[in-house]
Amino acid sequence: WTGSQTGATADNWTAAKVLGVAGMAPWNLNLGPPAPPLYPHYESTAAILSRMGLAPDFESSGPVRYTHRTTRDREIYFVANRSEQRVDTTGTFRVAGGAPELWEPVTGQIRVLPQFTRAGELTTIPLRFEAYESYFVVFPKKRGAPMAATTRSAAANFTDVVAVGTVDGPWDVAFDPTLGAPARVRFQTLEDWTRRPEAGIRYYSGVATYRTTFDLPASAAGRRDAPRYLDLGDVRVIARVRLNGKECGVAWTAPWRVEIADAVRPTGNVLEIEVANL
Repeated sequence: WTGSQTGATADNWTAAKVLGVAGMAPWNLNLGPPAPPLYPHYESTAAILSRMGLAPDFESSGPVRYTHRTTRDREIYFVANRSEQRVDTTGTFRVAGGAPELWEPVTGQIRVLPQFTRAGELTTIPLRFEAYESYFVVFPKKRGAPMAATTRSAAANFTDVVAVGTVDGPWDVAFDPTLGAPARVRFQTLEDWTRRPEAGIRYYSGVATYRTTFDLPASAAGRRDAPRYLDLGDVRVIARVRLNGKECGVAWTAPWRVEIADAVRPTGNVLEIEVANL
């Protein structure tokens, strides 16, 4: 019964009464057995396909999820690390031909994955993911005949990045004074501005620009065509990098680094990082 029917007011509503199951009087409803599930359990489906000799579409020993799309020209797998840790693992794809490629959605880079093995209809590839990273593994269909059963290459699918130096600062940090922060402050070291003693900085929400200068370590001279990265560390939540006046990119997800090879010089580098928080 509703409150209006029982004389109840907004302050003394009571819970509805449990009237019983549908089969009791006066309803006497025979609902029949519960409907079976629309889809069978995954384990049952996997067991049937295994007995048919059909291999899984994708398997990995790591915490990797995937989805797969087939087009006229390509087999396209989207693979993603579900964990907050870097993961080195392998992925086995039910694809019998085509040289695998990695399509990087953050940078737009497309490159060949030279390390893989092939056995029958399965291709196994060493994979590496940063925390929560995802990308596409693509198998073109129209680039010649299927490759040999096993392909070995001296080149690795993923290269290790070695630290050659640290940009220590100090940092001149510019805030927007219209939002209550000081126009400029010097940070001796990189720090979380929400822990600063100044209220205008501690509660600041907006864009701040960090600026410093540095020289490239002698150990980083090497080949000029070798990739060089600036690792930004833990960013909250997005950063734009300029080096010597040249835009080097935006970092908004792991691995929180940008390529600086085209902008860096041996000495007198001017580094600017715009950071926006929430």
